[in-house]
Amino acid sequence: MDPRLKLQYYRDNKWKSVYISQVKAEVTEIWNNTYKNSNLDIESSDNADDDLLSYVFKNRRTENDELASYLKEPVIPNKTDVLLWWKVNIIN
Repeated sequence: MDPRLKLQYYRDNKWKSVYISQVKAEVTEIWNNTYKNSNLDIESSDNADDDLLSYVFKNRRTENDELASYLKEPVIPNKTDVLLWWKVNIIN
């Protein structure tokens, strides 16, 4: 999704909020089914410290959805080099 527009394109073109919500839901579904990295689960071990760290990081991942965070951030200036922006701001 272009960081210069995000959902702002639809607002600027006076789409009804129900349609904007539908677009957001579809983007979220695509994100969850295709791009969201579900291979980040940390395997538990017998070490109590590792179990605690696994618990902390697992909760942090589930509470901090990357797409939701991305959509909450303001759009970037129009003249920004989008490819460079993604290269610098990619979330691993």
